[in-house]
Amino acid sequence: MKFDTVLIDIDDTLFDFRKSSYEALVKTFAEIGFSFGEAEMRDYEVFNNELWQSYERGEIEKDFIYAERFRRYFASIGLEADPVAINKRYLYELGEGKNFMPHCLELLQALHGNYLVVIVTNGDTYAQERRIEISGMAQYFDFVFISEQLGTKKPEKDFYDKVFAAIGPERRSRAIMVGDSLSSDMQGGRNAGIPTCFYGSPKRADERCDYVIEDLLDLLPILENG
Repeated sequence: MKFDTVLIDIDDTLFDFRKSSYEALVKTFAEIGFSFGEAEMRDYEVFNNELWQSYERGEIEKDFIYAERFRRYFASIGLEADPVAINKRYLYELGEGKNFMPHCLELLQALHGNYLVVIVTNGDTYAQERRIEISGMAQYFDFVFISEQLGTKKPEKDFYDKVFAAIGPERRSRAIMVGDSLSSDMQGGRNAGIPTCFYGSPKRADERCDYVIEDLLDLLPILENG
């Protein structure tokens, strides 16, 4: 067996982050009497995604993202609200999200006991730990590494060096990185020197993707056959 260690992202790979984020934002904005729908979500995501990409490139610190995304969104629509307070409420609501990508449970059950399952995420510590706690999936995770706790982030090589130092340096030669982000997960795998598996449309895949899957269960034959 070529692989025995699966490094896997959480957001939009195992957990349906966008759905949980949308539900959290609807609840958060409802508290200030603002109607938040799909059109508003798309507008908000422009600012949120830009800031996360800047963070991945090392241009800003993560803490800067949280209130700033709301400040920019509020400015664009002329809404007067406290971005710090809104972000705090949003993260609380996000932590209560229990939405999963299709076949998440089936994949984790198949991996459990046969592979070392290592969660690697750049998400907010509170939201990630809370979601894992209430998800019912924690039993399938052998390790969980959150960027805030490591003091570094995907896709930096240092992030992966710290992960392998903790789980065993020898596992690097038998590990694969699975995720939905080209800039974070696929580039991270490249920086770590391990094969990558992109979860998403083949049309979006690039040279950083060694494997591409559109269904989580399609990961299993890759792991079994190398």
